[in-house]
Order: sequence, then C-alpha cells, then structure tokens
Amino acid sequence: MATVSFLYEDMPVKITDEDCKKYRGLDLANELEGDSKEKITQFLDTVHQHVYDFLIFSTGDRRWKIKIIEKYKAEVEKTLKMALLVQAAYLLNNGNIEMFNGVIKTVSGVDIKDNTQINEKIIAPSIVNMLASTKPNLLFAGR
Repeated sequence: MATVSFLYEDMPVKITDEDCKKYRGLDLANELEGDSKEKITQFLDTVHQHVYDFLIFSTGDRRWKIKIIEKYKAEVEKTLKMALLVQAAYLLNNGNIEMFNGVIKTVSGVDIKDNTQINEKIIAPSIVNMLASTKPNLLFAGR
C-alpha cells in the first residue's frame, strides 16, 4: 500500500512513496531517518506544500487553481507529478531549509541572509520553469 500525503490528499495531482521509487529511484523508507509511515507522510506533505503553497497557490486563489488543475488534469498531470518528484529528490539531496531564519553565526559575527535568498533555495529551481510551461500556466496569476 502506497503512503500518500495526508494534508494534501485532496489535491487533484499528488505523488506517493511508490511514485518516488518507480520514477526517481527514491526509496523513502531507506532515505528518511526513522523509516516509518509517519515520516514518509510528513515528507510527502512537505513536498506537496512546497510545490502547491510556495508556487502554485502563491500566484492566485487556491480554489480557482484547484479547479483549473481539475479541469485540465490531462494536460498538466504529468508535468505536475514531475515537479513534485523533482522537489522530493531536491529535499532529500539538500535538506529542508523552510524553517531556517537566515542567521548564520560566523567567526567575525553574524551573517544574515535575505528572505528572497532563502525562499529561492526551498524550491528546486527547475520546477518554476516546468510549471510555467504548462498549458494552462499553473503559475499565472492574471486575468
């Protein structure tokens, strides 16, 4: 039985731990410390949160974006799943810096990173282009 994202289970497009293994060679049970369904579910929630909340829903009304994805699911599903899988690999390789406050203690004092720099590092860079290339464009916020 595949483990799914709990908080994002109502999204029209999502990935499971089996998708991660099949399409990216990521065995979440081995990759995640703790090797439990709870850890896998938390990880998948974070992946979905980053792609949906940081990107797709940040550029328009959440309800409308969900309706667009549902209506054009055949056109956007493959790219959206690919984006979720890329984000999963990115998180495993780079860690989750979402809670990082930007303060780095150095020998000479403190180095404070700008929020823009931090936000850019949360998301795998290639995902923005992937989602912007969908028809309809999932990142478009205009009228």
